[in-house]
Amino acid sequence: MTTEAPVGSIARARNVLGALASQPLGASLTEIMAQTEFTKTTTHRVLASLQAVNYVYQDPDTRKYHLGHALASLARMANRSDLAALAKRSMRRIADACEDTVFLSAPEGAASICVCRELGAFPIRVLTLDAGSRLPLGVGASGQALYAVTDKPKRRAAAKANVAWMAEYNYTPEKAEQLAEDFHTRGYALNPSIPVPGMSAVGLPIVTRSGRICAAFGIGAINERMSTARIEGELIPLLRREVEVLSDKFTILDQEGLF
Repeated sequence: MTTEAPVGSIARARNVLGALASQPLGASLTEIMAQTEFTKTTTHRVLASLQAVNYVYQDPDTRKYHLGHALASLARMANRSDLAALAKRSMRRIADACEDTVFLSAPEGAASICVCRELGAFPIRVLTLDAGSRLPLGVGASGQALYAVTDKPKRRAAAKANVAWMAEYNYTPEKAEQLAEDFHTRGYALNPSIPVPGMSAVGLPIVTRSGRICAAFGIGAINERMSTARIEGELIPLLRREVEVLSDKFTILDQEGLF
């Protein structure tokens, strides 16, 4: 039976993780002890507990400790939760106005992640993505919007790495680049039934004033509801208004170091 208070254990784990976060190339046991001012025994014990849940790992060659993949995954989920909370009202307004399905996706390396979706009142719904769904960057309307505003070298590297994955959705790196050009010409991303026949979608990216790519909105519907007149006369103006709202929010948070 341990005599340590849970809060004390959590605080010690936090201090060790903070020490590792300040050392992107890894930290030795001695370096962690110096930063946390813990004894060797306490430092060993905390590291062992963090390693057991994959929040920390030790390089077998250098013997240095690093932040683990499970912690990175947890941080990504927390970030997506923040995005969903900040976008909730905007997404509900869009869904209520257009009555179709609204998606919010965020970039994550060479992928785009569906953060959340809101359903409209129209009885035939597009449910191609759910919260947590991963797609190659450049696939789907919101993914195309993210791809189009990503620097060319970075997005082309992502597409090259995703060739086989993109093919599962009837995309190629060449098609992704063509759609990116179309985005800059048209002013919005259009997915004309590429992955799913009979369903189309449009998307716009959400970018801060400093140029940070935060997320993208998408609206999906059956083709009969996606005429050019409706897209450009109703859906895109609706998206642009809410993109501006969120861009302002994210810009303020980014400037204050809160996002």
